[in-house]
Amino acid sequence: MIFNKTRVFLTIAAVTIAVPLGQYLKIIPSFQNANSEESIKKNPKIVSSYLSCATLSERMKDFLKNHYVFRTFEPELAKRTFDTFIKLLDPGKLYFTRDDINEFQKQQPDLFKNINNYDCRLITGENGIYERYRKRISEATQLAKEALKQNQDFTKDEYLETDRKKIEWAKSTDELKERWRKTIKFIVLNMKDSDDIEKVRTRLMKRYDLIKKDIDSKTSDERFSLFLNSFAFSLDPHSSFLTPIDNAQFQADFSLKFVGIGATLKSVDGYTVIDSVVPGGAAAKDGRLKKNDKIVAVDSGDNSGIQDVIEMDLSKVVQLIRGKEGTTVKLVILRKEIDGKMNRFTIALKRAVVQIKDNEAKSDIMTINNKKIGVLNLPSFYIDYKGCQDSPSTCRSSFNDMYREIKKLKQLKVDGIVLDLRRNGGGDLNETQKIVSLFIKNPIVTQVEDKDKNVRILPGGELKEDPYLGPLGILVSKYTASASEIVSGAVQDYGRGIIMGNSRTFGKGTVQTVIEVPGTGGRVTDGAIHVTIAKFFRPSGKSNQEKGILSDIVIPDIIEATDIGEKENDYALPYTIIKASRDFKPEKDLSNLIVDLQKLSKERVEKSDEFKKINEAIEKAKKEKNTLVSLKESKTNLAKGTQAKQSKDKTASNKENSNLDKVANKDSSSKNKKNTISSNDPVVEDEENFEFSPKVIRKNDIQLKEAVNILIDSIRLSSNNKN
Repeated sequence: MIFNKTRVFLTIAAVTIAVPLGQYLKIIPSFQNANSEESIKKNPKIVSSYLSCATLSERMKDFLKNHYVFRTFEPELAKRTFDTFIKLLDPGKLYFTRDDINEFQKQQPDLFKNINNYDCRLITGENGIYERYRKRISEATQLAKEALKQNQDFTKDEYLETDRKKIEWAKSTDELKERWRKTIKFIVLNMKDSDDIEKVRTRLMKRYDLIKKDIDSKTSDERFSLFLNSFAFSLDPHSSFLTPIDNAQFQADFSLKFVGIGATLKSVDGYTVIDSVVPGGAAAKDGRLKKNDKIVAVDSGDNSGIQDVIEMDLSKVVQLIRGKEGTTVKLVILRKEIDGKMNRFTIALKRAVVQIKDNEAKSDIMTINNKKIGVLNLPSFYIDYKGCQDSPSTCRSSFNDMYREIKKLKQLKVDGIVLDLRRNGGGDLNETQKIVSLFIKNPIVTQVEDKDKNVRILPGGELKEDPYLGPLGILVSKYTASASEIVSGAVQDYGRGIIMGNSRTFGKGTVQTVIEVPGTGGRVTDGAIHVTIAKFFRPSGKSNQEKGILSDIVIPDIIEATDIGEKENDYALPYTIIKASRDFKPEKDLSNLIVDLQKLSKERVEKSDEFKKINEAIEKAKKEKNTLVSLKESKTNLAKGTQAKQSKDKTASNKENSNLDKVANKDSSSKNKKNTISSNDPVVEDEENFEFSPKVIRKNDIQLKEAVNILIDSIRLSSNNKN
């Protein structure tokens, strides 16, 4: 059985599971409980296994007891689970052969029956899927190395299909060998423009050795966890199983604080490298740890002694570095000095609480045509649960921070507010309810339908003073998801403000809860199930599911050319509608105003050289959605290769940083979340010596500037109508 220790979340926050050869599949939301990791590290007697064939069956039943749609082990669910497990292992169809798949598919109809009888041989048995996968990885490593030793002919006119949905499983080893030859050629072509080709080959050789080592070292728990997630992902895109260590990140993700040394880490060629030192953290206060330092060994201080971490999985290094507040961790550092010599030394750091400032609500002011517009940036709906139990009005939460920032802007007498939700992937439902109340008086925030089709009306939170009722705009993108879609939908339904940005938002209209599994062998928990329990609907009865929120005014953005959204996910729940809430009454009809604003914005955009370039890039990208890429070197391909490499490097960096000592922005997943808002525009006005963040307004953020212009237009037009 499972604990009834739950809280409701709406998010697309995602962790990225790394699969061989730099292919990334964003799949699961990551919620964690800090006590789990701490208990594992404090108690050396803890039994390492938290998943077995027997507990696998129990966890699958737990999902079905709570899921919004599925109740039983249906044949369709078995097929989905099998297909997902294979896809997670080999998304690029570079390892398994057609014969492998045919052999395993014969056993797929009995998959659930066997697991419920505690027979997991198909999954982890000697002749099962994972062992065959290990064998194929070993063979593929050799194929990759053989391809790397060859002199690639970049003058030959040939192509590689990059959409694996369009290719079949290889029928023979020769076919796999040819597939690897083209894949390696494509990778080398993309990398060689910025690096010596021999260095590229050396790096790739090492990469494949590391991949093989990582696959071979997976524990029984990790293998069962991968299968259990395959089952969860088959229910819907947002259900998942969280391991005890995964679960340990939960408090950090939602409270914006963690216990550690205060550094972001990345993995480079088998080394754990310091990517940055977090201001205010233990490492920053100590002053000795520097960017690009390599961590080669760690003594976590739990009496297990010093451990070599070269070629260790990054997440496992993070586990060693993290621990209880006030305890000491020792890091053996390798640093390349200015004179080129390698310096090896040890640093002892006392673990401490680090506040994550980057992801909290912030405000700024943009002034255009003598109009002061407040810009509010809210990256997620976060809350420090423990702190808010002790001190609700002063704890760290998205509502408290938004309340503070809005109060600041009101005191500065702004003419309007733009709420920037472009990178907001969601968060806590209670926080969402309260934040809607900051802009709408006594609102119906959303309607929630459970698995039994019971509908519950969720109102806004109580405020000590009146909400902000001035001019309001919401800036959204395809990354705006879940809880942030609730806010946008309520504002649109009530006619409270203008929705601007991408043509639509992400389209996630489902609700999840995290239910912890009782711990065994000294652990606080044995992980948690993160399961979809409901759908949410707008006050009007409309759904955000798959369709998202449609913007009132579309602002050109290259993101429009990307295939991002719930409808792109496998097994997404369908779009449905329900009746409008009985107590829902729109405040205003903005349809005529929106028509006028669309016209004014269009005129402004058409005159802008910057937007003209963006529109041209969007059209070009839409036309060039060709998954068949040339392997012939040319100026065009070199340019594309460089762009592909930069994109790949950025994706890899985001992936690596998501596992760090410092919790990264959940938007780098997905979801995704991705642009870091950087320098400040000098138009900020600081009349009352209020403290503003330098990370709210980017100088070249033309979408934000256009959103501000649209809001100023609405203020002027509304004023004219009154007169």
